[in-house]
Amino acid sequence: MSNLNDNGELVECPNQAGEPTLRPVTSRKSILGSGLPIIRHLPSRDQRLIGPWCFLDHIGPTSLSEENAVDVGTHPHTGLQTVTWLFEGALLHKDSLGYQQVIEPGQLNLMTAGHGICHSEESPPGFSGPMHGLQFWIALPAEHEDTEPAFAHHTDLPQWEQDGIHITLVVGELAGQASPAKVFSALVGADIQAPEGGSLTLPVPASFELGLCINEGSANLEGRMLDVGELYYLGQGREQLSLTLEPGSRVMLLGGEPLHQPVLLWWNFVGRDQERLEQALADWNRWPNNRFGDVAAYQGKPLSAPTLDPQVRLK
Repeated sequence: MSNLNDNGELVECPNQAGEPTLRPVTSRKSILGSGLPIIRHLPSRDQRLIGPWCFLDHIGPTSLSEENAVDVGTHPHTGLQTVTWLFEGALLHKDSLGYQQVIEPGQLNLMTAGHGICHSEESPPGFSGPMHGLQFWIALPAEHEDTEPAFAHHTDLPQWEQDGIHITLVVGELAGQASPAKVFSALVGADIQAPEGGSLTLPVPASFELGLCINEGSANLEGRMLDVGELYYLGQGREQLSLTLEPGSRVMLLGGEPLHQPVLLWWNFVGRDQERLEQALADWNRWPNNRFGDVAAYQGKPLSAPTLDPQVRLK
């Protein structure tokens, strides 16, 4: 989706790594578009990145009707991949490559922006009902920032049961499993559900920064209760992760190896230096443009980019 609620706020995204830790990330609640409640976990003032993950919106839970349907107009992206993962509801993706794809729970929409793409996101025609899910951005390594844009929809992701707990590997690698989704750095994104509750231990690479997003219920890590609606930063250096989940709990494990490069964020653009972001901004404002194209299937005007003061230096 679009980074709409920051209104052009200067947001720095330095790499963060270190020893194992456990602390909540300061998040912000806001309303997107015509009434979609979100919790913006990343970027935060106290946590810019977790591995290469630089943006995370927890969408809902809420109930939608035609009156408050999702309608995020055409907007651009560069230097990132978007990961859309729903627990309830449906979204319709349209992009400048010509793809139109409805996503439903258990399916993955993965859009690679690379050098530049634009897309829109809407409720499917006639949709009403519950909406709950996550949307992430993965910052691309410098050598892949200008890769060709792409879109993929995955319905057959690795799933397995461990100690009565259901795990779906959305992207990356975990416990000897690998998602078919194409990514450009070492990372993990795994949905962990415990309908009846239980405990499990997962092996994780010590080189990964890790985070846990508590989407339903509650979890216990290292004797500490983790509350629903929160994102927790776990740092780096663990070789395993031991969790106890209350019945009905659902958490997302995310993380990966730090990119060891600057990661700057302005509106919907990600890049390793400010000049790249300024160029993307200028290219988008030059409408119609050759870099991003247009979403011909979307019925509405493209979104306007916030102004970046040339005197301000992102860091």
